[in-house]
Amino acid sequence: MKFRAFLLASLLAAYLLLSHWVLASAQQHVRLGIALALAPPVAAAAMFFAASGRRVLLLPLLAGVALLQWYRHDWFAAHFSWLYFLQDAGTQLCLAVMFGRTLFAGQQPLCSRIAAVIHGRLDPALARYTHQVTVAWTLFFVAMTSVSTVLFLFAPLAMWSTFSNLLMLPLTGLMFAMEYALRLYRLPQWRAEMRFVDTFRAYAAVNTGTPRDSQGGH
Repeated sequence: MKFRAFLLASLLAAYLLLSHWVLASAQQHVRLGIALALAPPVAAAAMFFAASGRRVLLLPLLAGVALLQWYRHDWFAAHFSWLYFLQDAGTQLCLAVMFGRTLFAGQQPLCSRIAAVIHGRLDPALARYTHQVTVAWTLFFVAMTSVSTVLFLFAPLAMWSTFSNLLMLPLTGLMFAMEYALRLYRLPQWRAEMRFVDTFRAYAAVNTGTPRDSQGGH
């Protein structure tokens, strides 16, 4: 499991570095840029087909993408940087919506749902804190979307790529670390049950609908 996580992290890092090199380079690496830009949505579609038992559609998917790239090569060559931007800003915006929509009346904030997987019933202090954290994550992803959009539209492409490919993940990791430190400070009574890895397991349980009892919760 650790090796798999390390391998995935290494592949992601290599992808981001190579994407930045393509976008920031003075030379035009058009074919490589197009291939890298199309890789994430193709990989996501392939994983969806594989998980849903529709592996027979994988080959037509790859053939269709290759044909589309060949047939519309000039369009992709002129706009492939937009494919990167739409994926980046689109992902950040989807995350903002995912957190933000749970703040409306009648909804349980997403971070409260995650905390409930770990702790069971939430006391008022923890419920209030997790509501505030959900707001914070919503604002964070809104800010990331906004900065990415402004830089892409008005700054050199290399500057946008630096933010998107090199800084986005470290900033997200810093946000996780700051929230975790604040959680330990604000809620010391839960210190023994606040392992960092439990948050990710609980998040997975919430998104897959896994019952809390199967996660070892209360």
